[in-house]
Amino acid sequence: MKLHVVNEYDTLEAVLVHRPGQEIDRLTHHSMRDFLFEDIPFLRRMQEEHDAFVDVMKKRDIQVIYLEHLLSDLLEKDPAARRTLIEQVCVAEQAGGLVNDLLDQKLFPDDALLEILFAGITHAEYQEHTGRRVLTGAPLQTFVLPPIPNIYFTRDPAVVVGGAAISCKMHFAARMRESILVRAVLEHHPEFAGQPITYGGSDAPTEDRPFTIEGGDVIVLNEESVLVGVSERTRSETIEVLARRTFEIGRAKRFYEIPIPTERIFMHLDTVCTIVDRATVVWYPGVMDNIKYIHHYESDASGGVVRKPDSRGLAQILSDEFGREVRVVRTGGGSEHYAGREQRTDGTNTLAIAPGVACTYERNVKTIEAMEKAGIECITVAGSELVRGLGGPRCMTMPLRRRPPDGR
Repeated sequence: MKLHVVNEYDTLEAVLVHRPGQEIDRLTHHSMRDFLFEDIPFLRRMQEEHDAFVDVMKKRDIQVIYLEHLLSDLLEKDPAARRTLIEQVCVAEQAGGLVNDLLDQKLFPDDALLEILFAGITHAEYQEHTGRRVLTGAPLQTFVLPPIPNIYFTRDPAVVVGGAAISCKMHFAARMRESILVRAVLEHHPEFAGQPITYGGSDAPTEDRPFTIEGGDVIVLNEESVLVGVSERTRSETIEVLARRTFEIGRAKRFYEIPIPTERIFMHLDTVCTIVDRATVVWYPGVMDNIKYIHHYESDASGGVVRKPDSRGLAQILSDEFGREVRVVRTGGGSEHYAGREQRTDGTNTLAIAPGVACTYERNVKTIEAMEKAGIECITVAGSELVRGLGGPRCMTMPLRRRPPDGR
């Protein structure tokens, strides 16, 4: 796998996903908000919807790679990577005392360990496996290691910019393990052998929390420029560090910092703005029409990073970067009423799978009409259960490779 993503709309060739699993069934009315959910999805229907979404991509000859399959390979075939992964997970979850037991393949065979990495393990389950309690007096149904139900949003733990990956640092503790799992396959799986990590690798401990950044805030415009949202989840300080690292190795020349409201409903930039073709964007007017104080990062003569206000509006910046006037498709087709409804159901969170071809939830009728009117071919998928985690087709995919125009 040669990583290559220099924009958001070239033909998608390979993508990383995770099929929702038993981690979803761990959610309860009392715990769902702790795990960043607003509702409890119906897992079987959720899996059916996810399978249909994956089938859409496969029919377009997109290579769909499952995170769980890559992790299964590592656990089975790479003892050193298995140990490193267990240690990193336990340290992150403040459960260092579990390391030796989880390393014991008689207690936790690879298939059981893989399930635990996603769905967690309760005190009762741990006692069943080991014959002992981790913490005397702890309620049996509480978690020794919690589940990670947001992991089907593979966009956030890592993102490819140019020919290298960024290993993201998640804002909420409930999502930290997602980055660890994805980074493990990027660093150790033969599929990605020799592929660089620009930011956030295991060998760069300074690029860690509180320098948080999530993949949903990163939008690649072209070979030289990237938009990054300052949001509920991504800090301005992180963008500066990321820009410096990216400039140093020549992966980009310009970063634009786009501030969006720090509200859960607008958690990432891609919930209010996505690109569906060169110079064609879908955006939520309630946020994107009011963007102010855009900052521009570039290298200075000494190799440092300069951050300065950009006097241009976002539409002009996009037009300049695309080399033609940008066309804006407004969520809800310009209706304030439908824009509010369809932003909530991820009408803006579209996934471009080829130039002028975008995948979106079928329920976002007014936004689909507006995209089609703008000449975009819309491929629709069901998402009544998938959307309950507040994410759409873009959120559910980590593009690994888009076809270069010259076919290389």
